[in-house]
Amino acid sequence: MTERKRYPMPIPFGWYVVDYADELKPGDVKSVRYFGEDQVLFRTDSGEISMLDAYCPHLGAHLGHGGLVNGECIECPFHAWQWQTDGKNWKYPLC
Repeated sequence: MTERKRYPMPIPFGWYVVDYADELKPGDVKSVRYFGEDQVLFRTDSGEISMLDAYCPHLGAHLGHGGLVNGECIECPFHAWQWQTDGKNWKYPLC
């Protein structure tokens, strides 16, 4: 019987602390870098915490630098597109 090689996971496996919940207030937006990727950490007005890719899919603005929490979404500083905590686009005003 041939022994199979085990390949490393492409990203670290498991749970990792990226910040403390009591240090992230509703409306806060933080730029963080984990696993070699820029991320944006934010807390919505209702208190839900989310971490998304830091760059807006529309035109690549860095959401951690100038992005704002607007209700339950993070809003891009370039054209005010809004992204939900699950990463789905919620609002895209005319540019």
